[in-house]
Amino acid sequence: MSSEKYPKSSIEDDFNYGTNVATASVQIRMDFLRKVYTLLSLQIILTTATSALFMFSQNIKDFVHGSPAVVLVSALLSLVLLLALAIYRHQHPVNLYLLLVFTVLTFLLSTVTFYEYSTVLQALFLTCAVFTGLTIYTFQSKRDFSKMGAGLFACLWILIIASFMRFFFNSDSTELVLAGAGALVFCGFIIYDTNLLMKQLSPEEHILASINLYLDIVNLFLHILRVLDSMKKH
Repeated sequence: MSSEKYPKSSIEDDFNYGTNVATASVQIRMDFLRKVYTLLSLQIILTTATSALFMFSQNIKDFVHGSPAVVLVSALLSLVLLLALAIYRHQHPVNLYLLLVFTVLTFLLSTVTFYEYSTVLQALFLTCAVFTGLTIYTFQSKRDFSKMGAGLFACLWILIIASFMRFFFNSDSTELVLAGAGALVFCGFIIYDTNLLMKQLSPEEHILASINLYLDIVNLFLHILRVLDSMKKH
């Protein structure tokens, strides 16, 4: 009697024949989704817990506020880890270790210390609600959202350039507009990446899928946080 987990279709076979998650067997498809959203949930829980530690520890807050380079260093380390994750995404358990370190070192941890507790909490609830709603919408919809990619990346580059211009033309109104535009762009990325994980990724790429969604959630959260903070200043 075979002891294989998937007697009819293995993940390796699906990957070797170039099939995506949507065309794999139901068992493999459900196992893939379970892995992706379990990893994503653990990432969010770990990030939330560590961010709370950063916010409620006065010593850590003083250190971060007194060392602006901390945000830059954590952002650069995050980029390096993302590159490593892309290279080792199929190598278990290295990919899981890298994912853990990336989650702990995410630049979000130091960023939230610059905002009020109530604003951070509101942004967290809004982000969870928006992500849940968009995920349900994408899975229920029969539309193919893969064509959104080019437009979203173009908008992202415009947003990055506009963010640099903000240093020269800074105002509360500009901050609010850019933050709102950024939130909309990452709402689009949540739809796009949710569609991507089913229709373009292989059943082995659950780490990559969870990273994509995690980055979308973090960026959506940060932009919502900026929107709420700007609205309070008006």
